[in-house]
Amino acid sequence: MDPQQRLLLEVVYEALENAGITLDEISGSLTSVYCGSFTNDYNSMLTKDLESYPKYMVTGTGNAILSNRISYFYNLHGPSVTIDTACSSSLVSFHLANKSLLDGEADISIVVGSALHFDPNIFVTMTDLGMLSTDGRCRTFDAGGSGYVRGEGICAAVLKRQSAAERDGDRIRAIIRATGSNHDGRKQGITLPNSSAQEALIRSTYRNVGLDPDDTQYFEAHGTGTQAGDPSETRAIGAVFSSRKSPLFVGVSILPLKDYNMKTKKKKKKRIE
Repeated sequence: MDPQQRLLLEVVYEALENAGITLDEISGSLTSVYCGSFTNDYNSMLTKDLESYPKYMVTGTGNAILSNRISYFYNLHGPSVTIDTACSSSLVSFHLANKSLLDGEADISIVVGSALHFDPNIFVTMTDLGMLSTDGRCRTFDAGGSGYVRGEGICAAVLKRQSAAERDGDRIRAIIRATGSNHDGRKQGITLPNSSAQEALIRSTYRNVGLDPDDTQYFEAHGTGTQAGDPSETRAIGAVFSSRKSPLFVGVSILPLKDYNMKTKKKKKKRIE
């Protein structure tokens, strides 16, 4: 079995526990599962020698099973879908999970994201294409950024209608006001970003729910650390929020390591001297 499946089962248990939802309450419920993942390294490694592979490899490594395993194990009866939209997989899953609640096809929605790296082949091919950082460091919004760094992680979030969560006494960590998703369409290259499309999505999402961009204090960005991605993204953010009178804090879900590395190098230099 792909370790992603086991770890997803574990973090879903922890998420339910954190929300105050018991296994008896979730079992048999109309709960949807949306899993964002575009890594399938374990399958790639097991299929390199078709004369010797595990009997249950098909169900143990299938992409669809990443979400289906959760629905199967916890006895959930809502939609169960694995989403692959590359870097945005988990957020698109989050968007679809929110819609499944709004549309009434689920009472609870579990959103999970997974990325584990076992197979070196993808690192080789992405390096040859010029996507990955030349020194293995992610320098988001830095002129020295030379590419992105592939991170690993497993995460889970439990979504519920606010009225139902309050009625059931669940722990509420945040309120979702709106979500949105779009595509750049035709552009200079299929892997290149489009700041105009990003700006349009931000504006439409705020407009659809009646939110004022001036009320936003923090914006979590993609932050690829690439020469193409960062300028386009910051251009879109600036176009929407430039009229603000107060500062807008922009961050990413990964921690840029430049400052840490600089301090480490200085310490090493002192020891050498």
